[in-house]
Amino acid sequence: MYQFENDDSQVLEQLLREQIVAYNQAHFDAQRLPLGCKFVDENQQVVAAVAAQLFGNWLQINWLWCDEKARGQGLASKLLSAIELKGKQLGALQVQLDTLDFQARPFYEHRGYEVKYQLDNYPRSGTRYFMEKSLS
Repeated sequence: MYQFENDDSQVLEQLLREQIVAYNQAHFDAQRLPLGCKFVDENQQVVAAVAAQLFGNWLQINWLWCDEKARGQGLASKLLSAIELKGKQLGALQVQLDTLDFQARPFYEHRGYEVKYQLDNYPRSGTRYFMEKSLS
């Protein structure tokens, strides 16, 4: 017999993630390969960076960030180009990311990304955009 329990913990979330990832790996013919690059200042502090992963034919950009003091110098564009090239060299044919309405949609559109799907009222009154670009 099973007993129902409420559990809002991160421990439960991590357990579920591990179980689903393990199950999915048995059905995918690709492994996730982490990719990233960054700009650092004279003190070796990160001022701009991108973190992504290669998964089969897809490059998934997870995070692209530029410190306020370093904005307007083209660092984000250089990071995006570098991670796309890295992904393409490793076999990525498509790249995917998401951004919020107050973040960088025009930045990505200017670089060839298109909105494929959007979540309105996210999380309450904003919009979350899922964007893609072909690397071929």
